Amino acid sequence: MVKIAEFYRNGGVEIARIHARGGASFPRHTHSEYVVSANLSGSEHIWVDGKELQAVGETVTVYNPEAVQASKFLRDAGEAEFISLYIDPVTLAGIGRENGWLSGSTAPEVTQGVFSRAELYRSILSLYRSVRDEADADFEADLIELTAILVSNSCCKVDKDRGAMPKKRLESVIEFMRENLQTQTSMEQLSEIAGVSKFHLIRTFKAMTGIPPAKYHMQLRLIEARHRLRRGQHVQDVAFELGFYDQSHFINAFRKVMGVSPLRFATPRSGVR
Repeated sequence: MVKIAEFYRNGGVEIARIHARGGASFPRHTHSEYVVSANLSGSEHIWVDGKELQAVGETVTVYNPEAVQASKFLRDAGEAEFISLYIDPVTLAGIGRENGWLSGSTAPEVTQGVFSRAELYRSILSLYRSVRDEADADFEADLIELTAILVSNSCCKVDKDRGAMPKKRLESVIEFMRENLQTQTSMEQLSEIAGVSKFHLIRTFKAMTGIPPAKYHMQLRLIEARHRLRRGQHVQDVAFELGFYDQSHFINAFRKVMGVSPLRFATPRSGVR
């Protein structure tokens, strides 16, 4: 039996967390999207392009749009669990053009099959966590990085070693973030200030600060939130003034960093300051 435990949709990407008991199978079928899956556990016997392959835990499967595929989950390997991404070719081609990897409107044919690539595996999990946590800015950055990996496996070259943007431009990006704590900044705005593509902004920013732009901006907003809570502002007012979707979004983001809710932080007890 195959069961979809979680399902999300964000723009041109659908993401499913799927469980399959041993003996379950998918007959020969196809999809109009790229299908990219991180296999968390179990063992899947795959047929694609006339080849037979085996996918186990911590491997990745990649299929091109309209590739005919089939699979069966082995009983003696226990329950299989995997996260599958269904990426619209138009979405992938658009990201490729925007970052200078593709010149036309046609999405590339990527190398398909089963791979043991830690970078690709981590990228899928990161995209899943972003959509699960409703972190749209993180989701965009993660999707750009995932696309770079997939495109680099096709006929197109992704220049990952391009020189870093000057420190002065990084400082300009951070200053823009500080001046705009009341809302989420967009990747378009930040890449324009930095004078580089979104992909190179993400890579350079992570190399220089340790985290991607969206997460850095969130930290700045949460620092300001702590200042305001210490001054006695109401949690709901702080959430509204700093541009969170709603109070629940603010509470979840705050607790993830601080380990306590904003209300608990604002009214310290037992040594919480």
